[in-house]
This record gives sequence, C-alpha cells and structure tokens, in this order.
Amino acid sequence: MRFCRRFAGFGLVFAALTSCAGNLVLVDTVGPDAGVPGCDGLGRSRCVDGLSLGARFGCAVLGDQTVWCWGRNDEAQLGYESGDLCPERLATGQTRAVACHMYPLQVTGLTGADAVSAGGAHACARLTSGELRCWGGNSRGQLGTGSALPSRAPVSVIGLHGVVSFAAGAGHTCAVVEGGQLYCWGANDRGQLGVDVVPNQCGTDGAILPCARTPVMVPDITDAIEVVVGDAHTCVRTTGGRVSCWGNNTDGQLGAGSAGASPVPRPQAVLLGLSPLGGILSLAAGSQHTCARRADGAVLCWGLHDRGQLGVAIPVRFAPCAHACIPTAVPIVGYEGVATGVDPDGGGGDGGAPLDAAPSDAVARDGATSDVSAPRDAGPARDASSDAADVTPPDVQITIDAGQNAAPEEAPTVVSISAGGAFSCLSLSDRTVRCWGTNRTYELGNGRMNEGGAALTTVIASPGSASTNPLQGVQGVESGGATSCARLTDRTLKCWGTNEGGALGVGDVTERNGPVSVTW
Repeated sequence: MRFCRRFAGFGLVFAALTSCAGNLVLVDTVGPDAGVPGCDGLGRSRCVDGLSLGARFGCAVLGDQTVWCWGRNDEAQLGYESGDLCPERLATGQTRAVACHMYPLQVTGLTGADAVSAGGAHACARLTSGELRCWGGNSRGQLGTGSALPSRAPVSVIGLHGVVSFAAGAGHTCAVVEGGQLYCWGANDRGQLGVDVVPNQCGTDGAILPCARTPVMVPDITDAIEVVVGDAHTCVRTTGGRVSCWGNNTDGQLGAGSAGASPVPRPQAVLLGLSPLGGILSLAAGSQHTCARRADGAVLCWGLHDRGQLGVAIPVRFAPCAHACIPTAVPIVGYEGVATGVDPDGGGGDGGAPLDAAPSDAVARDGATSDVSAPRDAGPARDASSDAADVTPPDVQITIDAGQNAAPEEAPTVVSISAGGAFSCLSLSDRTVRCWGTNRTYELGNGRMNEGGAALTTVIASPGSASTNPLQGVQGVESGGATSCARLTDRTLKCWGTNEGGALGVGDVTERNGPVSVTW
C-alpha cells in the first residue's frame, strides 16, 4: 500500500516509500497530456503518473487526475461495481470465486486526484486541494468516515486537510499533514495507530478489536514528512532524516533492537547500534518488514526474514532477535555507496545506492574484503540533523556492478525502493529493477517460480532473457502483497507476480512468469 505524489516536471524521479501492506511513492508528471512523449492525450494507457498496489488489487493516477483500479473487488476496493468473478485459491487447497475486475476501470465520482494508496481491501486518494477520499472495506474504520460501513464511492475522511503523505495498510490508514503532524485511523489491535487508547470497538471476522473510526493525532510526532504502513505497523520519516516506528513488533519490524508479542503503541526511534538511524531519504514497508534508503547510498532493511526479504542470507537467528530487529545493510555488489542526489533525467531526485546479487565476499570502499554471507550491523548512521553531525557514517559494503570495463562513476544508483508481502525491490538509475525474497508466485519476475531468497534478481521482460532483454526504461517500482509494477519512462506500466483476482490488470487471471503490460 503506497501513496504516490505527482510533481511538476517530467524529469523528477519516482521514489518508493511503503508497504505491501503499502506506503509512499513519489512520481513525476507533466501537466497536460497533449504533446507529452509516449502519451497520446486520448488513450489512457500511456498517461500513468502514479500507482499503488494493495492485496491483489492496484490503482493508478492518470494524467487527467482520475484514478483507475483493477483486481480483487470483494469489498468494493476498486471504487466501482463489477460483475466479474475470479477464482481464488484457499489455504485448504480449495478454490472459491471472488468479485474482481481484470483490467482497470475508472473509480466512480473521483476527479482532481494527485496521489493514491491501496491497502488490504481499501484505497485512498488525495485531491489537489489536500483533502483525502477513501473507499472500500471499512470493518475496522479504515475509511475514517465515523462509521463501519463500506463504501464503493469515495468518501471524505473527517477533519483531515492539507495532506502531505499518506498510506493505507491492511486495516488502518495514516496521513501526514502540513505542519508535520500525523493522524491515523482504523484498527489498533497491535498499537498501529500510535496511541494507547482509542474511542471505538470494531467487529471484524467474528472478533471485537479496538479501533478509531475517525483520525486521531499520534502524540510526539511534529516533524513528519513521510509515512509508510505494513500489515499492523507504522513508520514515519522526519525532516531530519530520522525514523520512528510503532505497532506490531513480533518480528522486529520496528527496528528498535527488540522483538516480542506485546504491541508497541507509541513511536520508538529506529536504532543502529546505540544511535538513532539517520540520513534517511525514503522508506518502504512490507507486510512484516521495513526498508530504508539512506543518503550515503545504503539500503537497510529490518523485520521478518523467513523468505529472504531483507536481502541477506537467511540464518537460524539474528542476534539479539529471531529476525532482524535492527537495520541490516542489503549487500549489493559493485557500488561505492555514495548518493548522487541527481536523478537520471536531470531533475531534482534524491538518488541513492545499490544492486546485483551479493557474493560471499564484497569489496569495501577502502579496498578491504569483508564476509557478507551472514547478517551484519551496518554500523553507526550519520543523521541529517545538525545535532548528530559528530556521528561517523558506516563503511557500507554494498555496490552495483556496472560491467567488467565500467568506470566507478558509471555504476548505477538506487532511485527507489519498495516492499511487498515477503519480498523487496529497487529500481536503478540505469532504468532496470532488482528484486529479492519469496518467489512462490513470480514475485521476482525472473521467469521462474521458486522460493527465491536473499540474492538480488534481475527483473526481465521475457522469460529466460536476462542477459539480452532486461526490463528497461523504468522510472520506479511499486510492490503490493505478491505483485509489483514498474512505471516506465513512456508512462506505461509493466507488472509481474500473482495474477489472482486479476491483480496484473491484463484482462485475465492466467499466471505470467515475467513483466506484462497493463491492459487499459
């Protein structure tokens, strides 16, 4: 679940922040569609300015400021009525039929949108006025309307204006407003709203859980600029580049150096050693893991790591937790770890760091070798705020291999990161994508279906052609539960992963083993 925000100027880079259970994505746009390369001004297929993926459904903001959604529609999360039924496999091995729509259609009654975020079974869009409209399932109050009734039509979130960043999760939603305050609403059974006490009780799946049907302000958050959410945890990035998280922490997804069954209902600083993690440029939240892109080029992830979603070897245990409860550097071979600050189009992007599959030994910036086959502490972080200027940045041993004869300055840098259910992806300045983690339903887009693992895998455009036909022309990448999409420079989409419920938007439910174009 992610939020995408449009910026004037076609050169600006797509930056992913987010969740499988989703988050924030920055995208570029150009005002009017007419005359824009790759956009015909009439056929909407080439006018995508932003997208977000939820649990087996996705939504896109088009150049005319409308929102179009596709996929599963059992709780009206597509924002329109559909008569289609799609087969869905159950854990028991049986199959059931669920409401769906297998290619995008326009969300009814919604215009003037400039951002969208898709969650578990609901979605929200921000209007150019700064208001937030949500639709879909509402059993936990995640629409923020004051009721528990679902809504096919987009409805206004009560009392929320000047939205800067927002994210829809499995059963809760959060938004940063002008001034840096953060508001959350929906389920609070794991403390994901950032408050101890909430005003309501919501019935869902036969259980009663604490919830808030209207936005509540998260205390002690006054300088937030980005929010991302997972299944039941929430993280914010501040103006100083620091990160705080709260909610479910069973797998260390809060990054505070501990893990446990008890929820953490108040914001806690993400730590790297004894110091707060700092210098962060963007975030991404998966179901039960979180990733961050740092100004020095490092990509750091923490939380559940049973499928290789953190990008390092899968050990028996992380110390001191069963999983990685502190940020762990994703080992990416060949890149010097220095952020460029310049996007490949010459716009104002905040370019970053890493890439390809990690070997057992990586070359550090000082020329020494270091074993990266086991998880390691990335070292103390340099915070972007002035009060942490004396903290020394770590020797980040992650790089991207630009080729045998390439000069160091030719190595591509990381443009965006995204996190799905049990996998993660990044897009690079060379316009390609790398993913790692589970691959049970083609999440890695490499033409195979297997468990995948920690090694970074090239997403390719056709099966078996990684060396000759990589997925190219990528502006940014966005991930959902078991699906990812790349937005290309011509403003089209290519998606891969599961196609249950029509999640790929190609007009059918046939599984694909590599990226395919969304059908409009």
